[in-house]
Amino acid sequence: MIFGLFAALGWGLADFFGALAGRRIGSVSAVVAGQLLSAVFMTVVLVATGESIEPLRSDVWLVVLNGAFAAFAYTTHYKALELGPVAVVSPIGAGYAVVGVALAMVVLGERPGALALAGAGIAVVGVVLVSTDLKKLREGIKNHVPGLPWAIVAAICFGVAGFLLGWISDRAGWIVGLWGSRVAQVAFFLPLFVVFRTQLSRVRLGFGLWIALLAGAADILGVVTFSAGSERGLNSIVLAASAVFPLIAITLSVIVFKERMVTNQVVGVVLVIGGLLLLGLA
Repeated sequence: MIFGLFAALGWGLADFFGALAGRRIGSVSAVVAGQLLSAVFMTVVLVATGESIEPLRSDVWLVVLNGAFAAFAYTTHYKALELGPVAVVSPIGAGYAVVGVALAMVVLGERPGALALAGAGIAVVGVVLVSTDLKKLREGIKNHVPGLPWAIVAAICFGVAGFLLGWISDRAGWIVGLWGSRVAQVAFFLPLFVVFRTQLSRVRLGFGLWIALLAGAADILGVVTFSAGSERGLNSIVLAASAVFPLIAITLSVIVFKERMVTNQVVGVVLVIGGLLLLGLA
């Protein structure tokens, strides 16, 4: 669970800094910069540790699937944020843990205890409440916000990608598995270089790019601790604990931008804490 919480910290910081960077250099430029940094970092770690990529030979298909789902998840997530309000997109995206946990139970045969499942469920519900203003969420769903289908697709893809990354880490070790995942993901991002080449060519060294790289560094913290945790424990538990990452981004928004929390968000914070306590007891 500790590894999952550190992953949540990394991904929460990545979301916050990524949002800041996206406003300055564009969302596509921000995500590409961050993922390139991640791939370079893991390549350096792989070389420095002398790990062999031989264990990936029998799992190439898993690596390719992971890269495809992760790249598509990021693309659809940013498309959803572009078309629809965060109040609608964010809580749906938080449901990725449900997809990942279900796959871990069905495919890998993991069987978390009843207390762990209850804690995971309560934490995910809490994250959904923390991530949005329920009034705006109801209005968005009622009015068929254009970003809604993209948000659902993103949540499913993130869930599958998280499950696959955990599975690869189990089989090949987290360093080799994460390196393969990052390289494959960048390969599937290559079409973005062609489609958005004009926007990407305008990016210059400056505050926006540095913030994007900071978001990438935070994402590295997230994926490294997630992968290491998956290698050491149940993927389902790590996935559930990592799903609280929106709480980090929202807390920073409240502190930095003086945003006010509505009642359901306060209730959500309480549920997240309660769910994590149950996970810890389990």
